[in-house]
Amino acid sequence: MEETDFEEGLKLIRLVEVLSGRSLGRYNSSAIADRNLKLILGLVWTLILHYSISKQIWDDHAGDATKVEDVSPKTKLMTWLKGKLPAGLPFTNFTSDWNDGILLGALVDSCAPDLEVDWRNWLPSQALHSTRTAMHLAKAYLKISPLIAPEELISPAVDERSVMTYLSQFPGAKYTPRMARFRDIDVMPIVGVDSKFTLQMSNARTVPEINIRGPTESSISYTFCRISETIYDFIYQPKIAGEHQKLLQIVAIVRDEVSGNFAQLTSPIIIAVEGAHLLYDRNVQLGMPVEFTIENPGKDSIEVLVVAPYDEGFLVPVILDGNVYRGQFIPKQEGAYELNVFQKGKQIKRIAGSPFPLTVIAQVITDIHRKSVDRTQINIWGRGLEPNGIQSGEEVIVYADYSDSLLKSLHMRVHGPCVVIAGNEIPVSETVDGNLHLKIFKYRPREVGIHEVDVLFGENHIGKSPYKFSMDLTE
Repeated sequence: MEETDFEEGLKLIRLVEVLSGRSLGRYNSSAIADRNLKLILGLVWTLILHYSISKQIWDDHAGDATKVEDVSPKTKLMTWLKGKLPAGLPFTNFTSDWNDGILLGALVDSCAPDLEVDWRNWLPSQALHSTRTAMHLAKAYLKISPLIAPEELISPAVDERSVMTYLSQFPGAKYTPRMARFRDIDVMPIVGVDSKFTLQMSNARTVPEINIRGPTESSISYTFCRISETIYDFIYQPKIAGEHQKLLQIVAIVRDEVSGNFAQLTSPIIIAVEGAHLLYDRNVQLGMPVEFTIENPGKDSIEVLVVAPYDEGFLVPVILDGNVYRGQFIPKQEGAYELNVFQKGKQIKRIAGSPFPLTVIAQVITDIHRKSVDRTQINIWGRGLEPNGIQSGEEVIVYADYSDSLLKSLHMRVHGPCVVIAGNEIPVSETVDGNLHLKIFKYRPREVGIHEVDVLFGENHIGKSPYKFSMDLTE
């Protein structure tokens, strides 16, 4: 706070109005004439003690101690809170006891039981998340003004008077159940990972409309499931990490179909964060090293399990290099592999996208300096050449190695079952992977019967071309 913040008096007057619950409209900025910060802060604390604590209307939880006139405001507040909080929760001060958010969550739950605040499963290590959640619920459902920031409340150096001022609003809070409420919102979801939240309605007549907007103000798609007459589950994926003012927000419009009444709910502040992600080449040659990097792993250690074709899998050693983990292995056989990447914290969990696919192909040996090409030495392979097992509508692939001298001459044709009668040629797409020196053909058969695949160098068949495969109704 700056020395001049209360210079014209309006902020101080507003604070008094919040604490006292009364309008001070007859006062204006002339009520505060100088910039004596110590005097102003003393006045503020005096007003807090008088209006927000001493003159508070205490309920029966406060006990006989609050009936004694000479009991201090601090003792009154502590006695009331102890009576409101569940038995067994440690509470001896207005500083460190409130640092982890658990006590605040229990207090909100006690004041508004049907909110079902899950404070018993909160962890001290997630203090900021818990405190933000509890303060949002207190503001939304109990009209408790956030007179202190969550980041300040979890600080070991938190100011006792600030905590007392914030908590002094609870004895006078009145809870009115709303038409709907959010539950289980993750305020720090991971980019690219499903995030789930629940919307609970007050009755079966209430219907929700949800709008989720990301940091760029673009709408984020979601799926939902009505799991009961009054409870809806929603799932979405944050696309962009939030920084500074780039926040994510969920807004729900709920409407009672009978009365026509409606209400708008807004989620707490949501900041999506980047999770750990894997960088690697998805296609490699047999015998060549597979190098990979895991970026943004956080504080958790990383474990990588590779599952090879017809194998139970093996662990790959990884090393921490600055802020990333690195590792490599050499595949021993061709085929489809899986890279499983786990974060090992208090719980073992997969990173987003795991398991990751890896395709290992036969080693390609080419000589780009050779002027003439022996077409009998061109390697051709792939599911698109298998004699059976191909299903109708399935996209199948054929690989062929190449050098610059044969690239344009190498092509493929696929004929359907009616080739003798009408030609019936199936479209074939061609792409080139320059890094692996591969030409890749793709086609999608649909008709039942015998198909013919021609792999050609110029107009000459190569390998065992023409290949034939059968597709019938049982495939």
